[in-house]
Amino acid sequence: MLTTQSYLIALLLYWVSAIGGVWLLKRLWFSVSPGRGAAAMLGCLAGLLLAPAFPGEATETVAPALIIVIFNTVFGEGVSSAVWPGVWLVASAIAGAVVSLWWRRRGLIDVP
Repeated sequence: MLTTQSYLIALLLYWVSAIGGVWLLKRLWFSVSPGRGAAAMLGCLAGLLLAPAFPGEATETVAPALIIVIFNTVFGEGVSSAVWPGVWLVASAIAGAVVSLWWRRRGLIDVP
């Protein structure tokens, strides 16, 4: 069973690896500053990867919302069990795209 501390540590480690993955995608896909569409796509990917799933009391694993949605829909109890993680996932993807576009507009996305 997960304690609050172990859940937060696992989530932090997952977020560090997801941020590293998005940074690596940006470095490999775009040699210059990304355009609006590319920035929105990278933000959407970051939102999809960083969306947490909040487990219940009896949960023994930590998984991001993307994994929860896929496995609950395909192997679990169907779409009804994946609705709330799916809402978190969509909201996180939209928020990631908005933040990325805001960063691009403000000039905070680096140009190598």
